[in-house]
Amino acid sequence: MKTLYQYAIVRFLPHVETGEFANVGIVLCAPELGLLDFRLAPTRFARVTDFFEDLEGKLYKATLQTVEQELQRLQTYVTRLTAKELAQQMQEVVRPRETLVRYSELRSLYLEQKPAAVLEQLFERLVLLKK
Repeated sequence: MKTLYQYAIVRFLPHVETGEFANVGIVLCAPELGLLDFRLAPTRFARVTDFFEDLEGKLYKATLQTVEQELQRLQTYVTRLTAKELAQQMQEVVRPRETLVRYSELRSLYLEQKPAAVLEQLFERLVLLKK
């Protein structure tokens, strides 16, 4: 049976003035399954430190830990939401903010795959940049 998935790319953007960012994670939602899941890059991620040479590793690590804590809290919260409420919550997660972490626009997929497989494929393709 096919499932509607919504996802957003988690982006680390330490220098707002340049607009340059690195993809550091995926947030996946399947409203009809009552699921919100995510996967984040490691706190030691060479792509980030190589790209942003002037960046202190502590800033990236602390930022990612904060995002992880927030997404874990959200995972617990959404277990009691309806499908419609969960979809609305996902829209709130990706709402533009002025922070070091931004989310891409919400994207949709309609697939027969299990959520874990979808999350893994998106993470490999969009964060690890594997084909």
